[in-house]
Amino acid sequence: MPILDPTSVSRDKRYELAPRRLRTLDGATVGLLDNSKLNAAPLLAAIGDLLKERYAIKSTVVRTKGHGFSYPVEEPIAREMAEQCDVVIAAIGD
Repeated sequence: MPILDPTSVSRDKRYELAPRRLRTLDGATVGLLDNSKLNAAPLLAAIGDLLKERYAIKSTVVRTKGHGFSYPVEEPIAREMAEQCDVVIAAIGD
């Protein structure tokens, strides 16, 4: 019986994580990026509420990808969030 391995190695462009420059979220602007899948928005809202309870968040910036969950975030949204946010959380629903 053949065994199939469902994992693969991505040959696409690899991205490096941004350096971690925050020690706390106190005073931070937090971005919440919804990938437009079912339940992503409620999940992000709950995460935002939890972070506001635990930290002195300055503000949140909530955006939704426009082209759907299987596509990268649109460049204008990515640029806006990079300029306005200290940290961005992306969520996948379902």
